[in-house]
Amino acid sequence: MTLAIQELNPDFYLSIDYPQENGIPTSAAKAQLTKLVETLYADGFAAQIRPGDASHLLVFIKLLSSKCIDEIEKDLVKSFEFGVTAKDDVYSARLRVINKYLRTRKSIGGCGITPNAGEWKFVNDIVPITSAFDDSTLIEDLKSSFTESPVLTTNRIKNQYGIKIALYFEYFKFYMLWLVSLSVIGLVSYFKVKKTYSLAYTLVNLLWGTLFITFWNRKQSFLVNFWGVQNCHLVEEHYSELAELNSRHEPKNDPAPQESRRYVLFLKQLAFVPIALGFTAVLVSYQLSCFVIEIFLTDVYDGPGKSLLTLLPTILISVFVPILTIVYNLVIAQVIKWENHDNSYSRNNSVLIKTFVLNFLTSYVPLIITSFIYLPFAHLIQPHLGDIKSTISTYVTKDRFYYKYLIMLKKQEDFKMNQNRLNAQFFYFIVTNQVIQFILKYFLPLILAKLTDLVETKLLKKEKFEPKDEPTEAVWLHNIRSSLKRPVYDVNDDFRSLILQYGYLIMFGPVWPLAPLVCLIFNLIIFRVDQFKLANAKYFKPPLPSRSDSIHPWNKSLFFLTWVASVISPVVTAFYRHGTQPPKTLGQLALKNASVNVSSFLKLMLLMFTTEHGFLILSYTLYRLSDLFKSDIEWQNDFGSNDLKLRLEYYKDKEKPNIVMINDVGWEGFTVENTLGLAAPSDTDAAIEKIDTPKGGYSTSAQANITQAASRVEEKTKEIEQLPDTVPVPVPAVVDDKVEDISTEPIVIGSKEALDKIKDSTDEIISTKNSEGDLQYSTIDSNAHAEVTKVFPREDVSTSTSSNQAPSITSSSEVSRSDSMNSSSRDSRDKGKKRSGLKKIFKSKK
Repeated sequence: MTLAIQELNPDFYLSIDYPQENGIPTSAAKAQLTKLVETLYADGFAAQIRPGDASHLLVFIKLLSSKCIDEIEKDLVKSFEFGVTAKDDVYSARLRVINKYLRTRKSIGGCGITPNAGEWKFVNDIVPITSAFDDSTLIEDLKSSFTESPVLTTNRIKNQYGIKIALYFEYFKFYMLWLVSLSVIGLVSYFKVKKTYSLAYTLVNLLWGTLFITFWNRKQSFLVNFWGVQNCHLVEEHYSELAELNSRHEPKNDPAPQESRRYVLFLKQLAFVPIALGFTAVLVSYQLSCFVIEIFLTDVYDGPGKSLLTLLPTILISVFVPILTIVYNLVIAQVIKWENHDNSYSRNNSVLIKTFVLNFLTSYVPLIITSFIYLPFAHLIQPHLGDIKSTISTYVTKDRFYYKYLIMLKKQEDFKMNQNRLNAQFFYFIVTNQVIQFILKYFLPLILAKLTDLVETKLLKKEKFEPKDEPTEAVWLHNIRSSLKRPVYDVNDDFRSLILQYGYLIMFGPVWPLAPLVCLIFNLIIFRVDQFKLANAKYFKPPLPSRSDSIHPWNKSLFFLTWVASVISPVVTAFYRHGTQPPKTLGQLALKNASVNVSSFLKLMLLMFTTEHGFLILSYTLYRLSDLFKSDIEWQNDFGSNDLKLRLEYYKDKEKPNIVMINDVGWEGFTVENTLGLAAPSDTDAAIEKIDTPKGGYSTSAQANITQAASRVEEKTKEIEQLPDTVPVPVPAVVDDKVEDISTEPIVIGSKEALDKIKDSTDEIISTKNSEGDLQYSTIDSNAHAEVTKVFPREDVSTSTSSNQAPSITSSSEVSRSDSMNSSSRDSRDKGKKRSGLKKIFKSKK
């Protein structure tokens, strides 16, 4: 019995384009599929094919143990040369090595299959097979995530999904633990001190941020050393050079990029600074323009429709920012291509750093505008309301229908600036925005998926693709197919959310000291939902396992945000430490009716200088001191700059992987021909399958055909048992495990004399030898070759077959059929096609 595809434990599935015309695949599609399968088998893989949807195929692959252990050994030696001591003894490490082997170019020992690029453009994606595809409903998974103990511990996440995702959850837990202490401090400040803009809380908040990033670096260093992945970024950076060096075994020093290449890359990265500044100017200018429109509509305008018009700035921002983001990302893609990074580690970090520029501007600029423009200067609008009205009259002609509305402005005595604007904005970003993002992130994808199905089936009348799967595979394959249109999971998106939340707390935390507590509550929920999302394939395709020795570049973002906060947070506190209402006693820099109250410009500069330099000095001191508290494993893993050749010679004989290989049961019988044959039913419904029977059972479609013909064969078997030995016996023919219609050419059993009596006038008797050298006779009629067995004594007839021969049909008359046919049929059998007897098969099936 053939094992179900999920029981074969494939490593990955490849989604490939397989366009069809009138239900028949195009010749180009067939050629591409053949090329892919032949490449896979040539490089040590076995493959199986299942239909994906109307225009895609799913190619399930497994790297056979002999090749897999070889690749893991190579990867282990490369890793140890740079001080990476992990033995790759977990499932995620195996998938990581196989994925790298698949994508690495052939010149340095890989398969060179690069999805959506070059000659492999028809390959859409390479997706690992995980437990996320198991049968379960969304409600069941969600209920278990919140009512049962956590299933995904950090160790299990590391084993299944790789180091980088495990680091995300470790950072998440560490961050929440530190939020507990800040929440307690915020509660005390809010209820006991009863001050929102407290200078003491501001300094404590900055100290908390400095300690947090320092202790996280220490925690991170311990984790990566404990997991044995320290310095793994060096392997990624120099993988290509290292692979070429190891293949040649040339005595060279450490494979560092040439100095000229380093400088060229650095200069190209510097060239992006003007581009970033240009986008910054565009975005900030647009935000300021929307801010002016908003102030005009909320504080100055007094005409009809005001409540609706105040939504206009929000709509303008919501429409413009996504468009600008798309353009910005397109520019980044071209710049990254121009920078020509030679490894994915450097390329991904460059992309993340560039995108963070836009994330910073869209997240924090509105609060900065309110803090440093609106509240200090909005009161200046009141005495100039008349000037605003006259300006409108000058530049807008009176024949415009909206002229009469534009000049409907508030009177000076009615003007009142929004003193609570900063508090309201900060509350929005901490509470309302997080609720909206939670819905968009976790509920909207499910809703859109349902709506898409409804639109396709109800409105567009699109015929639903319904493949004929085996019952044992149907549910599992349905879960696989449902992931085809889903995005790839990127843990950096989750990192980005947490980092931006940290930025709100560290820069504007004094505005509302209860913000850490609110964020802690949100994070407790998000943490469990993120675990559920990772273990359930209803949101994303399972991520490709990867390893990392830090959360880089997000640790740099943490430092940058804390450094910016050391300037912004004290200034905001100094401005509004008496509240955002105009102070009764004006200070030296205070203007009439202004919200800002600074008694001394010198004190303000001294505060900024002290907090900013204090942060830099304290963070540097703590960073150096933390090195004194390394764990034993960190001291053991300290990496020296030994010669690469020496490390190569040392490690290649000493270090061997201790990973337990998953057996290849069920895969060893698959070949290029029978794998490609699995795509044949897609050609046409009337296509005749020619699929080999692998060891361990028959193909799925062959099983179905055999089952349908079982009753017919049983009847014919009874007839065989009642016939003499020398009469023509029509029997069902078995071709490639498929039961054909009853043969019109009878199989004749007997001697030459018996054949001579029953043959037609047009028949010719020929003599041949079977594979064992025994003489046999056959008749030829119209180029049809009917097989005839040599007459054996009844007592010599064997009912058993050798392992490399097809089983004989055994009746009460003990008739045996020979394997041998003419040379063409023997050649076809040499290609892997087997012919099987029927009675023995059907009795076992029944």
